[in-house]
Amino acid sequence: MNHLTLRGAKEIIFGSGTRLQTGQQAALLGGRALIVSGRTAMQRSGTLAELGACLAEAGVASSIFAEVEAEPSLDTVDRGREAFHSQQCDLVIAIGGGSALDVGKAIAALAPCPEPVSHYFAGVEIPGQGRPCIALPTTSGTGAEVTPNSVLTNTAAAEKASIRGHCLLPEVAIVDPELTLTCPPDQTAFSGLDALTQAIESYVSTGANPVSDMLCEESIRRIAGSLRRAVADGSDREARESMALGSLLAGLALASARLGLVHGLAHPLGALYGLPHGQVCGALLPHVMVYNMRAAGPKYARLARMLGLGADASALVGWVEALVHDLGAQLNFAAAGLSEVDIPAIVPPTLASGSSRHNPRPVDEAGVRELLATLIA
Repeated sequence: MNHLTLRGAKEIIFGSGTRLQTGQQAALLGGRALIVSGRTAMQRSGTLAELGACLAEAGVASSIFAEVEAEPSLDTVDRGREAFHSQQCDLVIAIGGGSALDVGKAIAALAPCPEPVSHYFAGVEIPGQGRPCIALPTTSGTGAEVTPNSVLTNTAAAEKASIRGHCLLPEVAIVDPELTLTCPPDQTAFSGLDALTQAIESYVSTGANPVSDMLCEESIRRIAGSLRRAVADGSDREARESMALGSLLAGLALASARLGLVHGLAHPLGALYGLPHGQVCGALLPHVMVYNMRAAGPKYARLARMLGLGADASALVGWVEALVHDLGAQLNFAAAGLSEVDIPAIVPPTLASGSSRHNPRPVDEAGVRELLATLIA
């Protein structure tokens, strides 16, 4: 067995209603919190007001930075850092989808650092411990509440990549399935496909280990049994709970095992064409599974048996294709803008991605070009 390292938030609290513990958890970490969220959803739903009241009851003052966009930029993180310091905050509370969590984690991690976030976007690992962060996901998708990275976009260069460091791991992850009840169907579908992709990629990654395998299997089992239900009826609490746990488990798995070529490709494709990350992942997953078949076939077959699809690895590919279709998440890459002219710009970041380097089948330029050609055939 290879050496393995397990990563995650220092404390994980899961269950319906657990968001109400945020105040008492924050009070252990400081007296003033910067709440980081997206621009509108958390305000419209009343979630920010509830969170502020919960903090006030625990004696924690708060300020709000509700400026996170769908594909968060480096500038957004730096403005959040300015808000953190100007409001004299002690900790960050990040609430929302993966983008809000990634920005919140980055603000907390970089709070003591004098350099702009672009310094670390170039590949330098963030040093030190940062400032405490409490993460509350409102979608079941990225698992960002338990991962040591933040996905950001350099808008000037149309480049999407991760910054990394131990200090990006939240102090506390509070996963309350009730926070996902208002997530709309398309976002539920795309987020769920992202979580599924992360679980499958972590399962066959070169960094996979016995612990991450167990996490992935349970994650896939839960997502397979609940994603369609959560999209069809967002008020289905049992489905929402199963999705929230499946997403959390996938996040814990990828934090240790890493991902693969789907995510290596999804970042440059998403940055170039402005496509939803989860939809890109779901659409790419069957293509990459076919590409990986000779290296990962036995593990795909194991998943197929687990899901009652028989012993053929290709049955798992067909099941994923059917799921993407049923959720209305199909993606015509050519219609979205992908053409042969863009391939030279997509290949370098795909090859440089840490996710691609953990793909079960080695990724080279010829292989990336071949796969991209199938997307526009």
